[in-house]
Amino acid sequence: MTKTQREALLALPDTEDDVVRHHSLTADDLAAIATSRTPETRLGYALQLCCLRYPGRYLRRGELLPGMMLDHIAEQIGADSDAIALFARRGATRYEQLATIRQRHGFRDFIGPVRGEFAAWAACEAMGLTDGRILLDRLIERMRTERIIIPGISVIERMAAAAMHAADAAVITEVSSRLSDSQRLALDTLLSDKMHVRQSRLSWLREPPSRVGGRPLLELLDKLALIRTIASDVAIDPPEFGPRMAQMAREGSLLTAQAFQQMGQARRHTVMMATLIELKVTLTDAVLSMFQSLVGRANLHARKRLEEMIAASAEQGRARLTRIADVLDALVQAARVEGDIAAAVTAIVALDVVEADAALIRRTVRPGKSDVVGELSHEHRVFKQIGARFLASFTFEGQRASRSLLDAVAVLRDHGGDGRKPLPADLPLGHIERRWHRHVFDNGSINRTYYELATFFALASALASGDVWVPTSRIHRSLDALLSPATSATPVNPARLPVMPVIDADTYIETRSAELDAALLAAARGLPGKDAAMFTGGKLRFPKERKDGEVARHDAASASIYRLMPRLRITDMLDQVDHWTGFTSHFGHVSTGLPPTDTRAFMATLIAEATNLGLSRMAEVCGAGSRRALLRMQTWHMREETFRAALTSLTDAIHAEPLSAWFGDGWRASAGGQAFYLGGPGEAGGVVNAHYGRDAIVKIYTTITGRQAPLHGKAISGTAGEAIHSMDGILGHESSVDIAALHVDGGGVSDIVFAVMHLLGLSFEPRIPRLSDRKLYAFEPKTRYGRLEPLFGHRLDAGLIRAHWDDAQRVIQAMRDRVVTPSLILKKLSAYRQQNSLAAALREIGRIERTLFTLRWFEDPELRRLVTAELNKGEARNSLARAVAFHRLGRFRDRGHENQSTRASALNLVTAAIILFNCRYLGRVIDAMRHSGMAFDEGLLPQLSPLGWDNINFTGDYVWSDSLAVDADGFLPLRIGAS
Repeated sequence: MTKTQREALLALPDTEDDVVRHHSLTADDLAAIATSRTPETRLGYALQLCCLRYPGRYLRRGELLPGMMLDHIAEQIGADSDAIALFARRGATRYEQLATIRQRHGFRDFIGPVRGEFAAWAACEAMGLTDGRILLDRLIERMRTERIIIPGISVIERMAAAAMHAADAAVITEVSSRLSDSQRLALDTLLSDKMHVRQSRLSWLREPPSRVGGRPLLELLDKLALIRTIASDVAIDPPEFGPRMAQMAREGSLLTAQAFQQMGQARRHTVMMATLIELKVTLTDAVLSMFQSLVGRANLHARKRLEEMIAASAEQGRARLTRIADVLDALVQAARVEGDIAAAVTAIVALDVVEADAALIRRTVRPGKSDVVGELSHEHRVFKQIGARFLASFTFEGQRASRSLLDAVAVLRDHGGDGRKPLPADLPLGHIERRWHRHVFDNGSINRTYYELATFFALASALASGDVWVPTSRIHRSLDALLSPATSATPVNPARLPVMPVIDADTYIETRSAELDAALLAAARGLPGKDAAMFTGGKLRFPKERKDGEVARHDAASASIYRLMPRLRITDMLDQVDHWTGFTSHFGHVSTGLPPTDTRAFMATLIAEATNLGLSRMAEVCGAGSRRALLRMQTWHMREETFRAALTSLTDAIHAEPLSAWFGDGWRASAGGQAFYLGGPGEAGGVVNAHYGRDAIVKIYTTITGRQAPLHGKAISGTAGEAIHSMDGILGHESSVDIAALHVDGGGVSDIVFAVMHLLGLSFEPRIPRLSDRKLYAFEPKTRYGRLEPLFGHRLDAGLIRAHWDDAQRVIQAMRDRVVTPSLILKKLSAYRQQNSLAAALREIGRIERTLFTLRWFEDPELRRLVTAELNKGEARNSLARAVAFHRLGRFRDRGHENQSTRASALNLVTAAIILFNCRYLGRVIDAMRHSGMAFDEGLLPQLSPLGWDNINFTGDYVWSDSLAVDADGFLPLRIGAS
């Protein structure tokens, strides 16, 4: 541990809550204290007693006591806190009191049998942990409970370290002993075998796929088969080994083949086996995800072909028909004179053109309506290439309703892709959707190509929704498995959410039905008094909000204040923020947990990721270390959990700034996506979203608080629906901010999100797009609501909500406990077919809440302005992020999702540091302006933004100042009086 961490473990309490909780004296305590004769000895007795109870150690001679603690204890015993100066003038008094306290209150020293007992207990506890600091906390807490006087922290730290090392050795010995000689040889072969001169077979196993396609999927299956051959029969027992094996897997995923070869044999084999077991799950998810991507790509290709065919028919139809008419005329004339028909036709047009025209006409006039499914036969070759092996590689399980699909999968698996093998007479057909029927059932027989395609497409949909699952997958597990708590090496605290009263379905329906009916009737009665343009054609419409004309004045005032801010490099800015918050200390090494020893090399790596410069170029210009030194920082210190902890420290610091209260409510948050184009190798790691053009993109989805503090950020696919990610930030953050309301733009809106947010006890206030196209819902007949009748969809189903109320509550509880991320469970619920009952019940609840919110939106222009203002904060923060990540034309070149996530997290962290820096210095500027009598409009403070960056140099000057001209408080001078 660091020095700061050690000191914090046994520090005296200095907050009112901690002092009252730990140092409140009982009547027996007061009676014992009263046996001392003088105020100073009574106060000394009480202080030593309280210190032995919490933090559990001796009160050190001359130790500086927190004022809150001293005043609280002195008040309870009726003494003056100043009496402490007279305490222990006789050295013997202190020790006499300690002896009395030990005897009367049952405190013991940490010696002899007690020490052995605690060592044995720590060894057992350590087996299920991977973080020694958790074991240290548990040791200290147990000592307090059993009234053991805690010795020097180094003694406890060595005991915890010994227990952790012993647990590590026990797991290594146990797992290594279970491996056969052939498995050990296979593990060593992974290190020695080369795929080519610069890549070991182990590196090949861990390499992400370069693109989506049949061959990359088969390569993933090759990797999975190799891992299964080596690690198929290794069971991890007892379950306590799981967390430690997971920790070894995290370490092993970062080690090179050369690093593995330098380990001892037992440890090498154990860490490699843990790595392969984890990689087996990762590859399983990768194969299933790529299979779904292949289905999506096939749909896209078929749609494009259909559109091209329709376009060609429309544009070239007249010319084609004219040619065919000319050919027919030539045929008739030649037939009448018994001339050469071939010569007559070729004189008009070449026979190849006639043949092409005929084929295109047949395609356009074939029976039935043209559809995408009709164009999918061209994609069958890909599924023929991968289908049999893909199906044979996994065990698929599913619900009772998926029985026909699972039987069809078994049939195709047994046929092994052999097209010569006839299909069985009792072929399962229940999974064939109606849109496939006219292609699968061809003149009384089964079209094999379309049957296989229909089965593969149904399987992809069922995997996405959870109707079918693979037990060995992490993502594509059953819903029950997803919602069940997993054993974790690090305890996960529940999300910081309001406590919701427990209500049953009938209470919810009765209450919400009455509220919904009253709100709809009020809206219907109020329509005549509204602007006629707001309700025309049976649709709700809203005029755009007018600007208040104050924007230019606000910008000018903000610019005048920013001109007084100190100007500095991004390197020095991050150093100052780290000095205030210590955020770099949260980037613990994946193996040791220690923070970076070379802070400047770490900062250079962080800046390289955030600004999109890259490690190679940063190493050339910063002078903080070589590319390998920066790469070590990225590899061993930058992970999702370390970024999350560092961001938490900055978010809390921003909210603690007095000025941040002017920016908005601390309990509101907004979320939205920002697209970054991909370039070079990165293009293979993205997808094309037509909304952003023809280039591949990745999105960074960020949640910020109403005070403009980044709360959470993640990289998502460019085509991913934002609604399923909208709640990850408010449920996944670890800061002390309590969020009660969430605002999103149109992409983050769905009925299921409305339902989940309400059941979590949170307010969901989005900006609803195309409100005129949205339906209202009610339990009562729509005719009851007069002119609003054209706006209604189907009548709400109370029975459906009652039937699945308990299941919905289970989903909500899993989110509260952070057993499952909202994006994962919402992705499955959103993918369910309409007839799935749980998803349908949540949609019904969501429609209730969305209808109530829509009516508020309709009636309350202040709400519309509030939501717009909150979302504009996210847009402004996106501008800052774009300004920071400006290198390489702002295009990410990272191919893998993990690298893109690191870049997104670094960008989020640096923008948070800029916001904190601006908050603190803007506050100092305003204080200085008040003291110097400089004129400025105090009313403009709410419009002031901490998102400016003109005072910070991002561009190329990545060196650190040897010393900064700071004042006694550590702050840079303001530019008041500068021209």
